[in-house]
Amino acid sequence: DYFKDPHQWTYRCEGSWTMVVSLKKLRTVLRLRKHERKKPSASKRKDQKQYIQEMLHNLDFAKSVMLPLMGGRYVHLGKAISVPQDFASAMNEICRGCRPEHRRGKEIDEGCHSGVLMADFCFLPSLQQVASTEENCNHAMETINPTFSVEIKPKCGFLPSSPFIDSTRAIKYSVCSYCMLQKTKVKEGKYNRESSYCPLDLFSGEPRRVMYALECLVSDPQNNLRVFCDGSGIFSEELVQKAIQEGRVCCAENYFEITLQELKVLTDCVTTHGHRCIDGMTRECHRLGDGVTTQFFKCKDNVTTEGHKEEDSVAKPAIQCDIYGDGVDREVHKCGCVGPFTRKFLEILLGILISDSKLNQANQSRVSMSSTAPVCKKSKYLDCNTHVQSQLNSLHFGNGGVLQQLLSVQKLDNMDVEGIYPLYKNVINHFECNPGLRNTLGVDGPYSLPLWKTVASTLGSDNSNNPDNIQLLKSDLNDPNNLYHAVEKICKFAAASTVKDCSVMLAFQKTLKKDARLPAVEMIHGDMYHYNIDLVDLDPKEFNRVVKYYKDTVRTVEIFLEQ
Repeated sequence: DYFKDPHQWTYRCEGSWTMVVSLKKLRTVLRLRKHERKKPSASKRKDQKQYIQEMLHNLDFAKSVMLPLMGGRYVHLGKAISVPQDFASAMNEICRGCRPEHRRGKEIDEGCHSGVLMADFCFLPSLQQVASTEENCNHAMETINPTFSVEIKPKCGFLPSSPFIDSTRAIKYSVCSYCMLQKTKVKEGKYNRESSYCPLDLFSGEPRRVMYALECLVSDPQNNLRVFCDGSGIFSEELVQKAIQEGRVCCAENYFEITLQELKVLTDCVTTHGHRCIDGMTRECHRLGDGVTTQFFKCKDNVTTEGHKEEDSVAKPAIQCDIYGDGVDREVHKCGCVGPFTRKFLEILLGILISDSKLNQANQSRVSMSSTAPVCKKSKYLDCNTHVQSQLNSLHFGNGGVLQQLLSVQKLDNMDVEGIYPLYKNVINHFECNPGLRNTLGVDGPYSLPLWKTVASTLGSDNSNNPDNIQLLKSDLNDPNNLYHAVEKICKFAAASTVKDCSVMLAFQKTLKKDARLPAVEMIHGDMYHYNIDLVDLDPKEFNRVVKYYKDTVRTVEIFLEQ
């Protein structure tokens, strides 16, 4: 059924070393390994065995570590399967025209005849799957309404407080790693401007800040935001840049607004009138074109963009509008401002995240989001919203949900890489003096061993200023207890690094009747949406990757401080 006709498979997306293809008929995706095009064919037989081991290794990590840490609601396991000998070659041909230019130096390895099969998270799970505990790749709810799905790569959502950070890099205490890295990306030519998105806003637990973060992702999608409709990509950095180069749009906000308009699925609930009170997210700096405007809910207290209340009898046009023939009022586009269709779309996303945070609160960790969460100094949120009230203040996140759970696991890194690096060097030196000890402990797997069971059963409740962490750097690793504790710290750092780099898939579909077997959110205008949330890209980060992380953080700070 999977491989009768290779042309039924389509390109979905790819990372550095894997490509994902989709079989819409069966609502499933297949992840295949890539390799450098110039790689000699003589080594492919050896690579096949290595790839199968690596594939099973990754699935073991997802099952034994990520599933316990993140929970079965968000982590669904794939399975390893064999693929026909000529399938990889066929996929290379089929996908070639769809791939981003910067990814084309690698292609699917035609010497590998295995892949990881997973449910397609661009669709809602079937009701049969929801009722069953067994894996089921039929991941679709049949309905006439399209299914939207959003892939967000949130990145690290907190500022470190580790005492091990060098004084020359103290900026890390106030500027998050994602925002700092933006200067490096621009300097290297990967992007032509720095992103306005900051992960701390998304993880803040404050609806206004979360909405602001979502808008910033639309403005600068980079590798952090992709949107699909019925499994087909409709918004990404690559699509936006192509449209800009062809002169079809002027910016990402313009592209997404036009795309949503053309889909004609939100038209019945998107209307902007000549005068409408803003919810408080419209910022004065938007008038300069460097921000994103939000009209989320109608204000009940008539708060205007200037922050004063108008009398009910006053009706001044706050926003210039165009009237289209279908009866929907749309604002004139302004670069840096999302339009009404985009706002509606983001409203649904925010509603889903809030609903999820209240629905899934059973197994709370000790780390929670808060409206008093720290703000990264690179975020423009406070500069633009300190004098404006917001109707979003009436909304509240719960103490659970996917964002809170991600943040908890990320905080397994409570020493920062600057504390982990010297600890790692001590452990590696000890391993070199004691051959076989590394394998005995199971540092590199299998992930069902006691070491990783310990990691999988604890969340980020340790205090990063705990004296034990400082003493650990000087402890005698010949003591088995000290060695185990040191290795456990590094393994927790590795697990946290995986979650800092994973993606959240949110799929939703409009429904007229709620089904209790699937979570649903009802919006202020009465529309109801079933939704589902899954995590992808949960492969382990190698124990030895600590060296690269340390070098990266040193270089990132140096470049950031250059200007």
